[in-house]
Amino acid sequence: MDIEVSSNIGDKFLLGLEEVLNVIDSINQSNDDEDVIIFQNNIFVTPLFILPLLVYVNGCIKRIRYQYSNNYLNTIQFGIGGLKPDELESGIFHDLMDKCSFKTYIPIINFPTDLKFTRERNEILSTVESLLSHQVHAQSNITAGLKYLIGENIDNIIEHSDSERGYIFSQAYPSKKYLDICIADNGISLLGSYCKMKENMYIDHLSAMKAANSGISTKNLPDAENRGYGIKTSKKMLVDGLSGYFVMLSGNALFLKSKSINQFSALPDIATWQGTIVAMRIPYINEGFNYIDFVE
Repeated sequence: MDIEVSSNIGDKFLLGLEEVLNVIDSINQSNDDEDVIIFQNNIFVTPLFILPLLVYVNGCIKRIRYQYSNNYLNTIQFGIGGLKPDELESGIFHDLMDKCSFKTYIPIINFPTDLKFTRERNEILSTVESLLSHQVHAQSNITAGLKYLIGENIDNIIEHSDSERGYIFSQAYPSKKYLDICIADNGISLLGSYCKMKENMYIDHLSAMKAANSGISTKNLPDAENRGYGIKTSKKMLVDGLSGYFVMLSGNALFLKSKSINQFSALPDIATWQGTIVAMRIPYINEGFNYIDFVE
């Protein structure tokens, strides 16, 4: 079955999520052994569309191919599943990132999560954080918040997901003064992480999503509570401090948070992600924002 992606999502944040759900619905309605997702030329897609699609297809039992001649998709390394800095020769990753200094995006970065790659991963993330701050000319107060939001969500992947790889992708919108970042893994999901606890009380993805967002740790250790509160602090910093948007997908559970939205919902079982996805829209002009006000 051919599945066409023709809607130009532009900078409409939640429309990206709506479109990826439409693609998933088409995949599940198809009786073919193989589906082809066809991107129309010159289509512009958002992180909240392209990274959830990549993670979903990677975990799908059906064979799915992409068909496109879109320069943007090539530029962000979509077709190869993201750029893997740890597999590049020394210096090449930094050279590629330097070429993005005056762009509005970073390519999809596919990074290792194993603890033996801690030094390499920290170097990768430091490069990404510095590049993002440079791209949007962020002031120091915003840069501190940006590093926290990225670092906390990456830490959650490292500590809880049991995923071999993680993903990060970003697109800035200079005329609107905000930045979209999506961070994802294809691991065991929030529910899977809770199921590893000795006294697990959560029976589905939605209850696990609610627990994680209320600050309940997914580690059965006295000193692990900060990892649970990391999500809670991130949301508060992003929404209350920066007036941004927060989206989390795990399994078939969805959570949306903004100044006007606070919504948990369960998607149909067919729309189930293998892993966890966090998307953030981060306004980067805010003179009154103070990172310290939100760190617990």
